[in-house]
Amino acid sequence: MCSHAPYTATDEFKKNFTDWLPNAEQMNKQLTPFTISVGTEDFLYEPVKQNIAMFNEKKINVKPLIMPGGHTWMNCKLYLANTLSQLVK
Repeated sequence: MCSHAPYTATDEFKKNFTDWLPNAEQMNKQLTPFTISVGTEDFLYEPVKQNIAMFNEKKINVKPLIMPGGHTWMNCKLYLANTLSQLVK
């Protein structure tokens, strides 16, 4: 879904969670599906890509949806429709 806090590896996060070692197995069971969506022209595109890489590194299953376009309501609608369709499978 659309999020305005897509990047967890900020200085604040690092300060408070210096050695964040999540229980990936437990998180993967609880976060089904875990999606992160962003547009390629979104001002948050690079931080979101870094966030996806961090989750992959921590072995947390994430389903990225990267679409053309920016930080717009039209893209948010697509992200919501994608996530909702996964929830009702």
